[in-house]
Amino acid sequence: MPKVSDDYKERKRESLLESALKCFGEKGFHSTTMDDIVAYSKTSKGLIYNYFKSKEELYLELMQERTKLTFERINEHFKNCETATEKMRELFKMYREITLTEEWRHLIRVHMEFWINSARHENLQNIMLDRYKKQYLQFMNEIIEQGKKSGEFKKEIQAELVSSIFWAYIDGICLHYSVVEEDELYKQQFKQTEEMIMNYILTK
Repeated sequence: MPKVSDDYKERKRESLLESALKCFGEKGFHSTTMDDIVAYSKTSKGLIYNYFKSKEELYLELMQERTKLTFERINEHFKNCETATEKMRELFKMYREITLTEEWRHLIRVHMEFWINSARHENLQNIMLDRYKKQYLQFMNEIIEQGKKSGEFKKEIQAELVSSIFWAYIDGICLHYSVVEEDELYKQQFKQTEEMIMNYILTK
């Protein structure tokens, strides 16, 4: 048998992840089966299990890929930001001006559904919490501490509390939009949330 190249394996893996995302978005995480993903990707069940042992593992890989791309995009935007205030403003702008597509709404619904599902399974919950703390909270904590050190942000604010509030607002607004689907309301919610949080943390 001819040897399969690493490039081919990576392209096949990415294809399976994209097929899974579409299936999760259309049918929901719980309703989607590995057979659905096999059918959508036009591959074999034996092949898909060579890459992923379960639907949960497939989702976790998909989530990690999306998280990596998200932070790469944020860091690209941060190249022109020197202060903590500029970084916070840029983050809100990125979320406020995101292209509001049906695919993006599907992604939000799948993410939230899996979050809820993970709370019922200790191993998944530990994975999700570890990701949240080590990637999302830590990322925001560093910005808040930078702002406190530079005198931009109030010394008395708690970095981890502000970080958790920020991500809670992000999740809440995005989830609300995935159901309500009102573009202008989404933008206004982010604009108002930005002012509330910035007023809370800024020294002036």
